Amino acid sequence: MHQAGQVMQQALRNIYNYCLDYVQVFALIRIFQFLCIIPVTSIALKLMLRITGYTHITEQNWQSFVAHPLVIAMICLLILLFLLFIYYEMGFLFLMAFHQQRGMRYRFFPLWQQLNRKVIYFCSIQVVFLIGYIALLLPLASFLLPLTLTQTIALPQFLTEEMMSSRAGRLAYTVVASIAVIIGIRSILTLPIFTIQPNISIFRSLVQSWRFSKRGLFELVVLLAMLLAGHLFVMLGITVISLFPLYLIERIMPSAALVTAGLTLAFLEIVFVVLFSLLQAMFSQIMVAITYNTPVLGKVSMAVRHRNRYYKLLFVISCIIFSVLSVMNIQSLEKSVYAPDTKIIAHRGYVAGNVENTISGIVSAANAGADLIEIDIQQTADGKFVVFHDRTLRRLAGKSGVIANMTLSELQTLTIHQNGYSDKIASLEDCIEIAKALDVALLIELKVHGQETEDILPQLVETLRKYKVLDTYYVQSADGQKMMQLKKLVPHLRVGIVYALNIGPMEEQVDFIALEASWVTEPLIEELKQRPMDLFVWTLNDDRSLQIFMEKNISGIITDHPDIARELRAKQSKHQYFLQRVLHRLRFIF
Repeated sequence: MHQAGQVMQQALRNIYNYCLDYVQVFALIRIFQFLCIIPVTSIALKLMLRITGYTHITEQNWQSFVAHPLVIAMICLLILLFLLFIYYEMGFLFLMAFHQQRGMRYRFFPLWQQLNRKVIYFCSIQVVFLIGYIALLLPLASFLLPLTLTQTIALPQFLTEEMMSSRAGRLAYTVVASIAVIIGIRSILTLPIFTIQPNISIFRSLVQSWRFSKRGLFELVVLLAMLLAGHLFVMLGITVISLFPLYLIERIMPSAALVTAGLTLAFLEIVFVVLFSLLQAMFSQIMVAITYNTPVLGKVSMAVRHRNRYYKLLFVISCIIFSVLSVMNIQSLEKSVYAPDTKIIAHRGYVAGNVENTISGIVSAANAGADLIEIDIQQTADGKFVVFHDRTLRRLAGKSGVIANMTLSELQTLTIHQNGYSDKIASLEDCIEIAKALDVALLIELKVHGQETEDILPQLVETLRKYKVLDTYYVQSADGQKMMQLKKLVPHLRVGIVYALNIGPMEEQVDFIALEASWVTEPLIEELKQRPMDLFVWTLNDDRSLQIFMEKNISGIITDHPDIARELRAKQSKHQYFLQRVLHRLRFIF
């Protein structure tokens, strides 16, 4: 532990001595990322869509999309570009740390040349090892280094939620995640070894990392834990101290709260960028120190007058950035003083204390304040509509029956179980009747299993017309063709298409889109607002994601926790303090 503390202390001192070098490197990295990587990715996507003739990529067409030879080639090039960016970004930091720790003079251009000599490996079969290495480290990288290109890469939430809904899924997820973490940590030193040693391949670097981790794994984990804990402690302390003046001003001089909030937010944004960049630099210092056991620090020899000149320039640039951010934040915070119109949609009813898609779940969802209640329907063997999500009874009833092969009366005799609760399967008409009694609208999702009758859509329309809810209910499905037919059949019915994946602009002529949260982008939100077309985002279950999409004032959020979502929406009113708004913004950004 004493040695770990010494390595941390020396790493901080080294970064301080060479702080101007790090400022230049991080500035160049961010400029290159935003001016090159992001635009190139966007242009490549548009080109791939034009080549294939698709307007956008969905779960229905992605297989044919990626099977196109030119698309395959462009995807490979994008992966290569992504790998090269990570290689140059982290490789540069590793080389800097190595020279600093050994007291060796260095210049940026020779370091760049040293990295260039190994680019040849990215054109060989060994790039497969690097792809596997990066894939294993993505969770760690996105957690430790949130400002890198890996920040938004994660498994879609609906996949993890489906896995965690059963005991077998939770066990499989835990086993796979544990194995991935162990392999990732064992191979974590691959990149520093590969970038620093001039005559070593990717595969040999991976082997050396595994050999070293047999004896140094514990020290590495301790250092990373200390690094993260220290970073969070400093970030929390600075945040509390910075927000205290805003706390006082909001209560003593409310008229100055808006400007103070904008200035405070700008200051914290800059501080957080600096802290996360420092975290990345510390990470590289520690990795090199552990790999090569070089705790001796070199001495910087830059003249004081040169340092002062650079510090003055850095101060001027920082003031300009602070001023611009302050003005932008003041304008943004001023616009955010509103109660959002976002509808709260209870996912399959209210599953807390109930079984999904049941009468009791609808009652609980209405009592929790949901604006809409989403239910799933399927057609049974006798052409009726049953409220049930899965194609089979296995998950909820523990039986092997298939919904499409059973009649409604047979299904209604069964008892279903979930999270220690039990209930009966309901029909669509039963749910409409209880929803009308509770004065709450339904969002009906039509599940298509392939054995439906030809008149399924007219039959659904007739059911809704019978209860006089055509003007108030919503109908959606993942079958876009059926939803387009339904829209033509009843133009005034609110019809939407469900997407688990979407890349690119929407061109469907429907009333709304229900899209998984991982694929919702700012351009898409703006595009749908211009049309106009409603956007429902699913499935949002944590406070941060709920808050993010309420801030964007999208049309609707589908959640398992309508009560929490309702409370968060209420907090967006004009009575909310700016202190709370600043905290929310910081959570969104970082």
